[in-house]
Amino acid sequence: MGVSVMSGYRDRSSFDPNAGGDYGPPMRPYNWVQWVGMAFIALGTLFAAAFLLGEAGFIPKFLAKSPQPFTTFPLIGMLLVNSRRQPLPAAQEEQRKRNQRAILITTAIVVPILIAAAAVDLLGAK
Repeated sequence: MGVSVMSGYRDRSSFDPNAGGDYGPPMRPYNWVQWVGMAFIALGTLFAAAFLLGEAGFIPKFLAKSPQPFTTFPLIGMLLVNSRRQPLPAAQEEQRKRNQRAILITTAIVVPILIAAAAVDLLGAK
């Protein structure tokens, strides 16, 4: 008589990892969340530039020993700016086929180059 809880859970699950839609550029005018994202992007870019100028000796070093903390600000800012996106009109079938063909051609060109670069790096050039 044992009813498995897990099977019931799987039957009722509506999770779809491919459920995302096609979205266009960020919505305008920006709301306060998107403006906070822009501030994060500007702050991260400013700190990264100050770090690089300090490493080059143009300004005194007053920041961290690594630029790693400053890379997080633009990433968080990008997520905040893209929190509201415009819907894209449905692509026509012809355009979708052209896009797929372009992706296949690009992949056919890039993958062998990456494999060759990895082989040279791992085996060493003689």
